[in-house]
Amino acid sequence: MTDLSLEELGLPLIHAVDGLADAGLAPPPDRHGQSVRAWVRTLGGIQKEGVTLSGLTGRAWRFASDEGAHLGGHDAAPNPLSYVSVGMGAFFMTELRALAKARGIALRNPVLVLENFYYRDGSFPKGTMVSGALSPEVSLTCEGDADPEDLHRLLMDAVAAAPVNGLVRDEKISLFTLTHNGVQIDPVEVAALSVPAYADPGDPIGALRPAPGALVASPLAERTESEDEVVRRITANPPLAPVLDGTKKLLHLRTTCRVRPDGTYDCLREQFAQSSSTWTFVVDDRPDHARAIAPDAASYFAIGVAFCFMTQVGRYSHMAKHPVTGYRVVQDLHFTLGGASSGSGKGGTADPAETHVFIDTDVDDDTARRIVGVAERTCFLHALCRDRAKVRIRREAIAG
Repeated sequence: MTDLSLEELGLPLIHAVDGLADAGLAPPPDRHGQSVRAWVRTLGGIQKEGVTLSGLTGRAWRFASDEGAHLGGHDAAPNPLSYVSVGMGAFFMTELRALAKARGIALRNPVLVLENFYYRDGSFPKGTMVSGALSPEVSLTCEGDADPEDLHRLLMDAVAAAPVNGLVRDEKISLFTLTHNGVQIDPVEVAALSVPAYADPGDPIGALRPAPGALVASPLAERTESEDEVVRRITANPPLAPVLDGTKKLLHLRTTCRVRPDGTYDCLREQFAQSSSTWTFVVDDRPDHARAIAPDAASYFAIGVAFCFMTQVGRYSHMAKHPVTGYRVVQDLHFTLGGASSGSGKGGTADPAETHVFIDTDVDDDTARRIVGVAERTCFLHALCRDRAKVRIRREAIAG
């Protein structure tokens, strides 16, 4: 844990890093085709930074995270939900393009739109808040004379082929270890991993160095609209979204994914309900991993889940006045390869997220367990994995 801010670090918000071996950081073992390990540490306030390492691509990426003023942040970096939405949209686009090629369907200038809906209910300070995820919705438009029914089937099958689909569609209860003040304890309030906790990595991220050229490369994440501008825009023209019952509060994100001339993706993330600044990202899901100029879909998704959980640990500890002097996680995600992009023809899926939590506090073990339990229940992205949220295809928005 460091009190430095993202502004003081002065690094690009997303960039490739070297030196993981020297810092003792290694990728997770491969189970199904692609696995991603994420290390996350806290910075000053609500800011965080993390590093992912993909066993499939061999590439390591550093990411920064912040929140807007409504959560006490400085809006200096994208929020955690952004990274997961971008990763999901890119997963679907990769399988869509591969499947279209296999079926001989011309996709000229395809635009894939992903709508993510989450909710929260209850009191955070009292520890009664619960977060949930509703079914994401996907639509497609492209130029040309492709038959709308063919496009509808293509998009349905592409979603089924995406590695992230099984994680969202099925009930995947996240698994945890908990190390409190250097001693592993039973986490009790969350599902436990049946393996020993990883060794505490300490704080290795600060020792990593940007990869050659990373500091002069074009930005991979840029803010394109402020939080205030988003509020004014949606007040004048509110987007369609589910209406929730009772005291539930909605979060609504929209990610628009387009293919750039070099085959990478431009992903625009907007957040409406619980408004946030708009950000654009570059995703590189091309098969030539050695020449990647940006993180792949799995790395984006993995870091978003880890960031969101860390945010909830910090917020609840602060609101409940539990003195926490340090906390960090090591998280593993294990995905299959894409059913279309790999040529397997199989549906995509993933194992539950596996997270090793390290907390240094002046509280007892039961309070440390409660912190982790509340963080898991209030994490929107663990809810996305935990809840059955089958992806829906917006038929009315599919057009050739």
